[in-house]
Amino acid sequence: MVCKRKGAGLPACPPCKQPRCGAAAPPEPEAAACQCPSEQQLCPLPCASGRAAGGGGPLPGVLSGEGGGVGELAAELPPQEKEEEGNDPDRQEPLENPSECCRESLQPPPPDINQLPPSILLKIFSNLSLNERCLSASLVCKYWHDLCLDFHFWKQLDLSNRQQVTDELLEKIASRSQNISEINISDCRNVSDTGVCVLAFKCPGLLRYTAYRCKQLSDTSIIAVASQCPLLQKVHVGNQDRLTDEGLKQLGSKCKELKDVHFGQCYKISDEGMIIIAKGCLKLQRIYMQENKLVSTC
Repeated sequence: MVCKRKGAGLPACPPCKQPRCGAAAPPEPEAAACQCPSEQQLCPLPCASGRAAGGGGPLPGVLSGEGGGVGELAAELPPQEKEEEGNDPDRQEPLENPSECCRESLQPPPPDINQLPPSILLKIFSNLSLNERCLSASLVCKYWHDLCLDFHFWKQLDLSNRQQVTDELLEKIASRSQNISEINISDCRNVSDTGVCVLAFKCPGLLRYTAYRCKQLSDTSIIAVASQCPLLQKVHVGNQDRLTDEGLKQLGSKCKELKDVHFGQCYKISDEGMIIIAKGCLKLQRIYMQENKLVSTC
């Protein structure tokens, strides 16, 4: 039997499928013979160079024979923004617990002692000694300096055994605070009658006056205190060699509120002065006498 088909005598070869490409058309088969080329030259894709630079694999749908243009290929490309965000050194990592930031910003400021009312600060300062108030607390700030000069602290002054206390200092203290009710200048050897007279003149509300062992003081100081401070209740002037009955006469006649006196070791005081004190000061409750040789025991 003879095959009349054209090219029937040639050996048949399997058909070769070529990929579709919009840039080039598939070659027409030759009329004489069907031969498969050893290598097929694929047309370059528009995104081939960019895909190679990105290190990606083959694009889906290119070799599958499905229809589609360059627009579909570009739509299938992965976005580049995610890679750029991962490589950004300035990118801040999100907080694991966002409430921690809010908690730090809402923390109250540290307490300030100056926010306390002045009355509370005055109560605190009242527990300090005179040196602690004048040489420490008053140097912290102007506000504390003004509080340390408050008249509440200057109503009771203990200046005993301070050699830096002079007449000038007493005058400044009396000028700044005229509400002094109690003062102690025992063993202050640099204070004279002049300083005590200025103090008595500027502090008429003085209630308690103490001046032990101030041998430099005389009747002038005690007379000034008795004349200018009629509300005087306590006078302790022991061991003053220059004090005489003249000072006691002024105390007995001017200080009707006197309750407590101390005249120990005042060797020039006699019975005359003590009698005037006893008659003039009817509220007298305590008299201390020691080694007063001119005072009788009766």
